[in-house]
Amino acid sequence: MKSQFAKSLMLGAAALVTTTSGSAWAADLGPYQPYAPPPEPEVQYQAPSIWEGAYVGINGGYGWSNSNFTEPEGGFGGGQIGYNWQRGRFVFGLEGDIQGADIGGTAFDQFGDVARSDVDWFSTVRGRLGFASGPLLVYGTGGLAIAGIDNRIHFSDGSFVRDDSTQTGYAVGGGLEWAFAPNWSAKAEYLYMGFGDDTLPSGDRINNDVQTVRVGLNYKFH
Repeated sequence: MKSQFAKSLMLGAAALVTTTSGSAWAADLGPYQPYAPPPEPEVQYQAPSIWEGAYVGINGGYGWSNSNFTEPEGGFGGGQIGYNWQRGRFVFGLEGDIQGADIGGTAFDQFGDVARSDVDWFSTVRGRLGFASGPLLVYGTGGLAIAGIDNRIHFSDGSFVRDDSTQTGYAVGGGLEWAFAPNWSAKAEYLYMGFGDDTLPSGDRINNDVQTVRVGLNYKFH
C-alpha cells in the first residue's frame, strides 16, 4: 500500500515538473508569430548627370575691336565642340570653336590716307569651369585664341603698307548655359581675345584685341 502511494506521489511530482517546464519554455518563446522573410534591399536609381558628356553646337554673335584707329566691328558665326565632366555641382570641361567673321572698320585722315582693319575668322580652345544649379550652369572660361587679322593703310600718294597674318593670343570670359531639354541647351557668352598690337612699316600701331558676345545652341550626346 505504501509502495503504491509512493509511486503515485512520484508520478504526480514528475507531471508537475513537466507541466511547469513546458509553461516556462512557452513563456520564453512568446506568442506565436508566422515567419516573415526579410525585406528586399531597396534599389536606388541615380539620375544621369545633366551636363556630363560630349556635345556639338552652333553659335553667332557680335564683335568689336579695341583699336581706336579703325574701330572694327561686325558679326560672326560658327560652331563648337566640347566635353564636360560633372562632380556634384561642379562642371569642368574643354571646348573648341571656329568662327567666320565680318568684323572690320575703316578710318580716314586729313591727308587722304585710308586705313582698314579686318578680322576674317577666329578660333579658340578653352577650358571651362562652372557651378550647376539644376539645369542652369554659370561658368568661366579661358585658353588659346587664334585669328586671321588684316591691317593695311593706303596712302594718298598711291603706296600702301599691310600686315595680313594669323595671330595667336589668349581668350578669357564667361557665360550662362540653360539645359531646356534632356539633350539640348542654350548659352550666352562673353569673350575677350587679346592679340596685342601690330606695328606697320609706316610706324602706325593698331591694337588687335577683340571682344565678343554670342548666343549658341548645343546638343549633348548620352
